[in-house]
Order: sequence, then structure tokens, then C-alpha cells
Amino acid sequence: MSLVFTMLLFTCSFSAFAQLPGFGDDVDDETPAAPIDSLIFAGFAAGAIYGVKKYKQD
Repeated sequence: MSLVFTMLLFTCSFSAFAQLPGFGDDVDDETPAAPIDSLIFAGFAAGAIYGVKKYKQD
């Protein structure tokens, strides 16, 4: 009986985490919402350089 209960528990919990089908046909899910600009990478690089300089100062 406990084996049946355990199997039922795992089956129900796995189906609860299952993904539903995709969006409807009227939703455009192919194009990205906003492109990632190259200035973000320049900001990361500048922040890394600033952080290394501050770390070496102390």
C-alpha cells in the first residue's frame, strides 16, 4: 500500500511541474523583446577594471 501511495505521490508531483504548451497563435514569441546592447558589455568590462583597481589599492 505504501508503494502505491509513493508512486502516486511522485506521479502527481512530476505532472504538477510539467510545462504547458506554448503561447497562442496571436502571440509573437519568436522575436526577442529587447536586444542586448553592446554597451552593457562595455559597462561590465569597465566595472571589472574598476573593481580590480579598487581591490589592488587596499
